[in-house]
Amino acid sequence: MDNLRAVAVLLLIPFHTARLFDGQPWHMKDATAPYWLAEFTLRLIGLWQMPLLFLLAGMAAAWALERRGPRAFLHARAARLLLPLAFGMLVLVPPQVWVERATPQAPLRQSPIDFAGGYPEFLSHALECCYPAGNLSWHHLWFLPYLFAYAVAIAALARTTAWPALARRVATAPWLLLPAGMVLVAIELALRPAFPSTHDLVTDWGDHAHYLFLVLFGWWLARHPGLDLASRSIRHAATLAAGAGLLLWLASMPAARGGLGLFDLPWAARHGLRIATEWLVLLAMLGQARRWLDRPLPGLAAFAPLSLAFYMLHQTIIVLLGWAWFGWSGQPLTKALAVGAAALLLSLAGAALVARAGWLRPLFGMPRRPAAGRG
Repeated sequence: MDNLRAVAVLLLIPFHTARLFDGQPWHMKDATAPYWLAEFTLRLIGLWQMPLLFLLAGMAAAWALERRGPRAFLHARAARLLLPLAFGMLVLVPPQVWVERATPQAPLRQSPIDFAGGYPEFLSHALECCYPAGNLSWHHLWFLPYLFAYAVAIAALARTTAWPALARRVATAPWLLLPAGMVLVAIELALRPAFPSTHDLVTDWGDHAHYLFLVLFGWWLARHPGLDLASRSIRHAATLAAGAGLLLWLASMPAARGGLGLFDLPWAARHGLRIATEWLVLLAMLGQARRWLDRPLPGLAAFAPLSLAFYMLHQTIIVLLGWAWFGWSGQPLTKALAVGAAALLLSLAGAALVARAGWLRPLFGMPRRPAAGRG
């Protein structure tokens, strides 16, 4: 599961690089955006990336609670998530907000408010609340407060038996995992029209219901080891079904949004198909990971302890590269590859430097190094 999480985090680079070139508002854009390939990339990765990270977070929480009580678990999660959130909001997010404010010529700006001064001058306004009308924001770091909120929910369930009868039933009939995704479809169709995604924590009830369901599902899976075998045994069926669902969903998606535009479906049908496909992709990934990633893979193993620092750094680097190379237009694919490659190398280098600097480690969610002589 660490290997699978590492893959998902590394794919943040092509995902957020594509945000420079797609047709939806963001913090920085290529001057000639949008491009179909960027939209397609976002649809393909965005379908499963954050859902997978939340599902894996639920599994990690279950394993952590096996080693410590709920209070110690929440204390550790606060140190790992809330301190980096505060640091990131003060240090890593303001450059993104300034770039957006200082580049009025960029198309599709998420918040079209101009600021004529330089970054040092902007810093005196960085704590004005709240984005988009103000400057204080958590931008891509929204994942951290959400994880902590769900950790509180998991801690409250730590003493429960985690529905063992249901786990035994599913372990003997693994195919039951496939239609379980209809619960997620029902949640989305009921809540999403009234609660679009906001990432503001307070009013984001559509996302909360979606992600909390996945966190709880991951927690339940990890509480019952036999369910791992269940996910592995249906990996072929889940992979075939996920592939079919993905093709149908992309075929029904308008070309302007990265789809193939081959036929049209009402919103409810297309959205339900999307969520059902997300579920099938998650099951396929879990099963295939148990088959292919359940072994030491040196590159991913080395990256795993750097993943949170990498996540915190990568979007700021991409936005700044998009700003620095804003005048580079007319070669979107070459520019995207250059931004992605540079962001990957700089994010890896930055995360590695953080890991070596004892005073920086807690600010990026890494444990302090043990003092010399303590063993």
